Amino acid sequence: MVVKQPSFTVTLEALSNPQMTAEPTELACHVTNITHLPLGGRLGVTWGHTTLPGLVGGPQTSNSIGSLDGYGNLMPGAMYSDRLKSGVMSLTRVQPDTFKLRFLRTQEIDMGQYVCSVSAWSVSSQGDMMTTGEAQSAPLAVRWDTKRPTLNVVGKRLREASVGGATFEMSCAVATENLGEAGYSVLVQSQDSLEGAVRTIMTLSPDNVLQHGGATDPNRRDSLVLTKSGPAEFRFRLAGVQLSDRGFYWCDITAWTKQQPGHAWTRATSGESNKVKVDFQENGPSFSVAIQSDGTNVYPWETAKMECSLSVSGSSPKTRAHTDDLAYEVCWFFTRLRGGQTTNQIASVDRFGVVRKDDRNSSSDISIERTDTHTYLLNIHGTQDSDSGEYHCVATPWYLSASTGSWTQAGELTSSRIFLTVKFAVWESLQLPLLYGVSASIGVGLFSLVFGLVCAHCCCRNTMHTPRSRNKLMDLEMD
Repeated sequence: MVVKQPSFTVTLEALSNPQMTAEPTELACHVTNITHLPLGGRLGVTWGHTTLPGLVGGPQTSNSIGSLDGYGNLMPGAMYSDRLKSGVMSLTRVQPDTFKLRFLRTQEIDMGQYVCSVSAWSVSSQGDMMTTGEAQSAPLAVRWDTKRPTLNVVGKRLREASVGGATFEMSCAVATENLGEAGYSVLVQSQDSLEGAVRTIMTLSPDNVLQHGGATDPNRRDSLVLTKSGPAEFRFRLAGVQLSDRGFYWCDITAWTKQQPGHAWTRATSGESNKVKVDFQENGPSFSVAIQSDGTNVYPWETAKMECSLSVSGSSPKTRAHTDDLAYEVCWFFTRLRGGQTTNQIASVDRFGVVRKDDRNSSSDISIERTDTHTYLLNIHGTQDSDSGEYHCVATPWYLSASTGSWTQAGELTSSRIFLTVKFAVWESLQLPLLYGVSASIGVGLFSLVFGLVCAHCCCRNTMHTPRSRNKLMDLEMD
């Protein structure tokens, strides 16, 4: 009996045809019109690829991608072994008469002509599988316009820093063409002027690893933030801007692709955004000073109190929010005559709170106390007539500048003058001596009166006349 060879037709079609690099490709190899395939016979397939002439600068070559035998075993070609094992390519049988070839990410080198050769496998008389027939599809071209990928970056100011200490924020949005799925690396760069040296502030890798650039002050790293805010958008934020931060800022972004998962990143293209300017003027706080007293007339040995109060205004957010960023040096001066020219410093307190008292021509004592952040009180204890005169205070503010990040000395402020009078009241001053004198006089008078009465009484009784006896009178008369 004559055994007829199996007969069939093979066609190849593209189920998914890429339009650019990194898009998927899927080819289906269909077997039709099958005749004379013996019972228990199976079909196998072999895929082949021929590169386009002149592609990537090399000669046209043909390579075997891989095959599936009658048992369904995969036998990869030498050039595609790694890709097939990693899963970025696959050869499968989806039906008894349909085979598929799939690329997850098609590369430029994958462009070319594809064929599938289908073989019929039958069981020999010895029980082995053997090829009994074969048919090949017509070549199918897979290619696309290999336009170079382009990348455009647009920088946009989100928060403007108009004063020192404010927050600057910008976004960088990426738009690409002829580029499939990609990762991005970002460099945030700046320069003082358009002709100045370029500094790298922060970097972000395609794997989202953040690093600070060499131009970043280690003490200010907590003020810098760079995040991925969208699939192709990044945000940079700089809190507490200083004068040294003025200049131009932009993003330098590079697109990266991978030939297959697990492989290293490959640079595709890059671009820079427009430059966003940060510019503001030093806007420190302004201060004023005033002096006042509850009373400008005191009596000797009383305590005189004079208050030197300061006020601050301005748009510096840091100084207004934190009193620890503000300090004063306060000095007190004394002039004996109203409107006099000879002025002497009598006491001072520096911005660290250290009090110093100067020598004075008075036996009274002086103390300075800080009643609140902006108020200083001068106390003159046990005032004397020599303390009468004009007093005023001179204050020098110090503030932690939000624009420079360092302590800054403001201009010296001088208060108006107040005249202190230590009154010498005659009646009040004589009241106590008169009281002592009258009391002493009355006491001495009473003592003298009592003493005189006692003495008189005692003397009169001792010298009282004793009556003569009659006998002696008779004797006298006789004589």
